[in-house]
Amino acid sequence: MHLRITVALATCGIVALGGLAACAPQHNDETGSEGANAESTQVAFTWSYDSTCAQCHEKEDGSMDDAACLAATHAAEGTTCATCHTDESGLASAHKNATPDEAKKRATKLRSTTIDEAACLSCHGSYEELAAKTADLALLTDSEGTTVNPHAMPENEDHASTDCASCHVMHDSEPAEESAPEYCDSCHHAGVYSCHTCHD
Repeated sequence: MHLRITVALATCGIVALGGLAACAPQHNDETGSEGANAESTQVAFTWSYDSTCAQCHEKEDGSMDDAACLAATHAAEGTTCATCHTDESGLASAHKNATPDEAKKRATKLRSTTIDEAACLSCHGSYEELAAKTADLALLTDSEGTTVNPHAMPENEDHASTDCASCHVMHDSEPAEESAPEYCDSCHHAGVYSCHTCHD
């Protein structure tokens, strides 16, 4: 009888220990199912215009439905990612060996590609046409009362890199009325638009 009780208690003890072990934190090695899933998200993909941009560019994709963003206005007119992002070789290079997890961390701002202004101007007209439309705009007025037409800036080396996207931020809700003066102030930090008045 004592033997049966001892065996029964030993069996219960083993079952209880097994239950406790099952509740303990588990260590996953890379060969486990979770390791396989983590590894699968690290697989590099090959970019093409058929790729789903939203997979990594979640913020930008969301802006296509956000009425506060220019991207939504353009999307309503049928504009897609490929309409503006036409630098195929640059995009292929920028996405080379990219993984979704890595891209979500880095996919925040264009660094190695640009937006071709021809895409903007094909719908909005030439700079001359735009300058005529904004001739009376006083948005860019400096502390000395000098007003600059944003579409007819003085041509010089410093303005050579200024393009449509410098002021018109597609995937952000900040309007050009705010982003344009900020862009100008990034160089004209003294609030004066006349060049060579601060530095030699």
